[in-house]
Formats: sequence, C-alpha cells, structure tokens
Amino acid sequence: MKLFLIPLTPFDKGGRSGCKKEGIICFAVIFFLATTFATAAQAQVEWSGTADAEFSIGGKNSNFISNDIASDYRGAHFSIYQLNLFLFAPVNEEFSIIARVQFDTWGTGTLNAPRLTLASIVWQAAESPLSITAGRFISPFGLYARRQLQRDNLFASSPLLYGYFTNISDKRGLWPQAGSSGAYGRDDVGLSTLYFGGYATGVSVNYVFIPNQLALEVAVTNSALASQSDYTNLSNVAGVARLGFSPAPFWQQGVSVSYGGFMQRDAVNQFFGGLENYSQLAVGTDIILGYAFFELSGEAVYASWRVPRFSNNQFSATPQLELLTYTPANYAAYLDLKIELPFLIGSYVAFRYDKIGFFYYDDPLTGARAVWDNDVTRLSLAAGYKFTRNVLLKVAASTQTVRGAVSNESNLENYALRTLLTVSF
Repeated sequence: MKLFLIPLTPFDKGGRSGCKKEGIICFAVIFFLATTFATAAQAQVEWSGTADAEFSIGGKNSNFISNDIASDYRGAHFSIYQLNLFLFAPVNEEFSIIARVQFDTWGTGTLNAPRLTLASIVWQAAESPLSITAGRFISPFGLYARRQLQRDNLFASSPLLYGYFTNISDKRGLWPQAGSSGAYGRDDVGLSTLYFGGYATGVSVNYVFIPNQLALEVAVTNSALASQSDYTNLSNVAGVARLGFSPAPFWQQGVSVSYGGFMQRDAVNQFFGGLENYSQLAVGTDIILGYAFFELSGEAVYASWRVPRFSNNQFSATPQLELLTYTPANYAAYLDLKIELPFLIGSYVAFRYDKIGFFYYDDPLTGARAVWDNDVTRLSLAAGYKFTRNVLLKVAASTQTVRGAVSNESNLENYALRTLLTVSF
C-alpha cells in the first residue's frame, strides 16, 4: 500500500505559514507504522480515519476562546483543520484496544504536533450487556462528545457549552481575565463549561438493560469534565454518569451528572493547600427527536463551581493565607433543527440556537452580589451535502451577541463563516 502525505499549510493574507515540519514527519511515521502493523496482522488491526480541510473567515473580535476562530487567522484563510487516524485492535474474544491519533489546528490556527487523544482498552464478553473501558475514552456526559468529529457534527463549531471559555481557571479559580484575553495553548485562558475535546481519563462501566432502549454508563475519572488536561498533578477524582433511554422509536433522552475536582498545581498558587477540594458539579439532559426528514436535538446543562478567586494579581485570602471560597454557577443550552432535503438525497440544512448564561454570586469578602461573566447568545446556520458516503461538504455561518458589549458594532464583529470538506477513509 502506498502512502501519500500532502503538507498543506494554513495561510492568511500575510502568507503566515502554520506548518510544523516535525509534526508532519511524526504523523507520517505514526501513520506508516499503523498501516504496516495492520497489514502484517492481517485484519487483526482495523484502521480508519478522517481528513478535514477548511476555509474560514471571522470578525475582528473572533478568537478561539469565544467562537473557534484563532485570533491570528481571522482573515480569509485555508488550512488542514484536522487529520485523524483511528485504530481498533482485538486482543482476544473479550478484550480490544481503541486509539485515536489526532493532528489539528486547535487553539492557534497552526498545525499542532500529532497526539494520542484516545487510548483505551475495552472488555466485553460475547453477548454480554456489560462492558468496561479503561484509559482515555469518550466522556459519557451529554450528546456532543459523540458528535465531535466533523463527519458527525452538523455545524463547524462546538456549542457554547463546550467551546466558550468562561472566567474560571484551573490554576486561579474565578478570574475576571480568564475568558477575555490570551491565546489558547500559550496563556491561561480559563475553562469551558465542559471540555470541548469530549474525552475523560479513568475507568468506565456501561450496562445495557434493554438494547436500544435503556442503558447506564458510570465512570470514575481523574478530574471534573471542565478539565482539559490528560492528567492532574493533584489528588483530584471525579464521577460521571449518564442514563440513556428511549421512550419511543423517534425519541432518545439522556440524563447526565458529573462531580469532582479540577484545579492544577502551578507556580501562581504554590503557597496554598487544599486545591483538590475545589470542584465542579454539572447536571444536564440531552435529547434527540427524529421523524421523517426532521431531527431536533440538543443539550441543557447547569454547572455549579466551588473555587478560589484571583484578581489584581492576588488571591482572595484571609490573613492566615486561607483561600476564600466562591460559588459561581452558570447554565448553557443549545437546540439544533436538522432538515434533510428530500429532493436532494444526501443534503441537509440546519439551524442552531445557542445560549450560555451566568448567575449572580455572593462575594464572601464584601457580601455584595456580582456577575462573573457575560451572557452570550449565538445563532448558527449550516448546510451540508454528502457527495458519497465518505465525502461531506458543509458551510456554516454564525453570529453571536455578548451581553455587556460596548456597542452593537462589537457584537457584529463576532461572526464566523466556515466551509469544511471532510473525507473519511
């Protein structure tokens, strides 16, 4: 089997190149070894993949931590958005290994080095309703984690619930600067309500009570689902559970809950102890209603946090250097309407209403009530067409309104327009 790797690179009007030579070489080596291994094993290892090419443009207020458009690439530009290689390797009749090697432009708009974002071992006996997964796996919480790939995503961007970075940091806690400035991957830009990558690390147990009608998945992970880290340097632990059920053939429903620590030890908080006691509680529900050419789907989540507060380059603490605890909360929800066009098989149009809101909290230092972030409402429109089973082209546009923006002009500059060509192999 011949292997071809075309090093397309992101560029903008200034000709800025985003290609990292070492990353391309590393990805080529991983891909070649996986292909060679699969051939030698003769169907003992199965592999597949996706490649996403993107053309995008964003408003002058666009950035990755608000609407998925990297700030250095707001102008019209073309890039390889993501390359994925998926491996499935049955060890025997009960055990199997699954993995995902990911090569993308997340965060900065330039190609990152390949990384192993999914790696787990799965146990399931023949015809058993019970399965156990250990390692790095898809989070059981909600709906989006199972639709994060562009081939499964109606739109180009993640919902605000997963893609909008709030003013909470895993190093500083409640921090007014977190979700407003900085570059993802280089600065502390805070956390999204739930991790946009859709993965968790730990052990998961799934039990199917009634096939296609009732199932429960429970996981113990190394941090709450807001955390974006593969590991934690504190003794954090979290629990995640989702009960999925289908009351009718056209109706799928899920109820999810997650609770656990998410803080990380860092130079900025090195003088304080007990950081693992700060936590996030998330409760949500997801739904899919489908009939004929129509599908309505979405999620709603409430999140409550216990965090320290960092402002004016210092933590809010007592004279004995005991951190004060703040309890902010927020909610987020989105609803997607998909319509398949019966006169053009393989096509669809979709509309999304997306909202994230932040409740007032009581400041334990002053006793005053305060809001800790700005509400955002986003409207998105998308259209897609499958040329074949493995080739999808879609166009998605979005605009969002930020509560507290200084003018209507600043809201108008939060738009994003993206075109993606996705090839599965």
